[in-house]
Amino acid sequence: MLKLAGSILIITVSALYGWKARRELAEHVEQLVGMKEMFLMLWGEISYTRTPLKEAFLQIASQNKEPFSGFLEKAAEGMDENEERIGLYWSRLVEQESGKFLFSQEEQGLLQRAGENFGYLDGQMQLKNLELYMEQTEVLIQKAQAELKDRQKLSGVLSLMCGLFLVILLI
Repeated sequence: MLKLAGSILIITVSALYGWKARRELAEHVEQLVGMKEMFLMLWGEISYTRTPLKEAFLQIASQNKEPFSGFLEKAAEGMDENEERIGLYWSRLVEQESGKFLFSQEEQGLLQRAGENFGYLDGQMQLKNLELYMEQTEVLIQKAQAELKDRQKLSGVLSLMCGLFLVILLI
């Protein structure tokens, strides 16, 4: 009876772990879409309303979801507190906040490079820069979406199979 209860518990935990892994994969794609939306909103604020960066960050933070809203709020706060260029501060902030993002090194590097020229280039160059990063983000989104279903299925099956394998070993 105890073996049966333990087996059921192991299989349940492995299935829940698979569900969690599937959810994280979907959230990764959602965060990539959120990053593209952030770039698009920033592009709009700079191009149409000519909003200064600090105000644009705060405006976008109020309209965006976590983890980007908190990230942009910290970026806006840091513009007053730091004497260094906003690009350097942005890079440091991306490294500090990296635990909140479900990004690969490539995706985190993209976010980091996107802010390197803030406050350094003129408005037109910043817009061109943002367009480039929006295009690169779109490529990453398409790649992640293409892999999403297969990776979700694989993580679910693999975690369940590991649970079954463990049950067989223990019996």
